[in-house]
Amino acid sequence: MEDSVLRPALAFCDSGSDYSVTPFPARYGLWASVARRTLNGTYGATPFGLRESVDIRTALRSYTMWAAHQLFLDDRIGSIEVGKDADIAVWDRDLYSVSTAELKDLKCELTLFRGKIVHRDMH
Repeated sequence: MEDSVLRPALAFCDSGSDYSVTPFPARYGLWASVARRTLNGTYGATPFGLRESVDIRTALRSYTMWAAHQLFLDDRIGSIEVGKDADIAVWDRDLYSVSTAELKDLKCELTLFRGKIVHRDMH
């Protein structure tokens, strides 16, 4: 596979949802970043091109540290560090060990925002 044209600039590449055009849950964006597919296959099997695929570690950075940097909030959010807001999502599986296909099926079990629980899956 040819190297991505974006990889050299990924330090400044952030991710998020274009809700209501794309699904809101982050798991779909993480999956699409790695798989380079659409959820419903609307535009064919690989409309984005596999050349721009990234690994899950890079996808997570684009949703956390790099997104915080783009918002000029990296002194408060984007990574788990002393003195930063405790904005944390706890998933039901280890994102580093599941298959790419399983990423879109992740369940968020707990969400902390500024250190307070704002979501807890009771199932």
